[in-house]
Parts: sequence; C-alpha cells; structure tokens
Amino acid sequence: MPDASRTPLRRIAIIIGVWVVVAGGALLVAAALDSPVGEGGRDVAQPAVPGTVAEPDTPNGLPPLALVLGRDLPADIRDLPPIEQATRLRDRVAQGAPAARWVELGSLLQQFGRGPMAGGAYRNALSLEPGNLEALVGLALVEGATGPDGATRAAATLSDLATENPDSQIVAFNQGWLAVYRRRAAPARAAWERTIALGVGTQFGRNAAALLNALEDGSGGRNP
Repeated sequence: MPDASRTPLRRIAIIIGVWVVVAGGALLVAAALDSPVGEGGRDVAQPAVPGTVAEPDTPNGLPPLALVLGRDLPADIRDLPPIEQATRLRDRVAQGAPAARWVELGSLLQQFGRGPMAGGAYRNALSLEPGNLEALVGLALVEGATGPDGATRAAATLSDLATENPDSQIVAFNQGWLAVYRRRAAPARAAWERTIALGVGTQFGRNAAALLNALEDGSGGRNP
C-alpha cells in the first residue's frame, strides 16, 4: 500500500509552482522533479567572505534546498537579479555587516547550490550573534541538502529547534519546506499548520497558507 505521508512527485511540482508565485522565487525553477534532496558535498571550511557566485545547477531534480526567510532583502538589493543580489550582499558583508546580512547571503548561496559557502556565511552570522536562530536553521538545511541521510539529520535538528523554540515561525515554516523536499506530506502539513497558528498575517503565515492549500488540494493556479 502506498505511503500516504509521502508527497507525490506531481504534487511537489504544484507546491514548487505555488512557491514561485507567492515568493517570486526566480531561482526556484522546477525541473524533472525525479530526484531526492540535492546530493551536494558536505560542508567544508570556507573563506570568511565567499568568492564568485555562479548560476545554480539544477539537473533533473528540485531546485537547491535553501533557508526561507520571513522578510524581504534590503530595499536597495531586493529588486536586483538574483546573481547581483548575492554579489552585492557578498561585498556588503566584506565591509562589515550585522548577522542578518550574513544570513541573507547564506540563503542566497543555498539557492545557487553553494552549500559549503552558505555554511560559512551562517557560521559568520553565529560568530556575530551566538544562537541566531535563522543561522541555526540555515546550517541544518545545508546538511539537509547533502543527501537522504543529511536530510534525516536536518529534520531531527529542526525538530529539536522547534521544541526549544515553540513560538518560532522560521523553524516551523522551514520544517515544512524540508519535509516537501523529503516527500513527506504529513510533516509538511503539520509544520505549516503550526506556522499559520503562530501568525496567519505574517509573511510566513501567508506563504504557509498558500503552500498548505497546494498540498491539500493540488490547486497550483491560485495566487493568494
């Protein structure tokens, strides 16, 4: 008997499609959707400031797994093409920037499939602000993109973070996002329901509602 908790491939395509609409995810271009979580190499030591950022490789699978943030990028960056956003943030953190900018750079680097460099960005954020929850979630998702075993460990880490931070939407939302990449419908549903319960009017809450709708009824054409 099929496992009803596993999200079918067609439904994953619908969910990714909804995300592209609600988040303007220019990098989140679904391809064949026939591969599990990305199989990038494990995190290794990186320079304090990442080097050149290249366009992502998304062969025959989901877009790179990346931290989803509940805020927009700074106003002078958000409307730039994605590659220029990453370059501008890289230059900014090189000149000194708060932890939030390092986290944003890490998220963008993940979207380009640059997990090791993203891990370095998140660790820099933690060096500036120990315990930064966004950076901790980002590091978990860096591991989550290293293959099925890494995704399992990432899910366990996010579960621990959710227990320690029961009111955190960033943890709840990204638990659901990782669950979709693991093709686990039930955990994704539970995580996004919790996200909505924590604040339906926030950016996380609105996006969770749209994605939950796609998960529930397969309607990919709505724009909430």
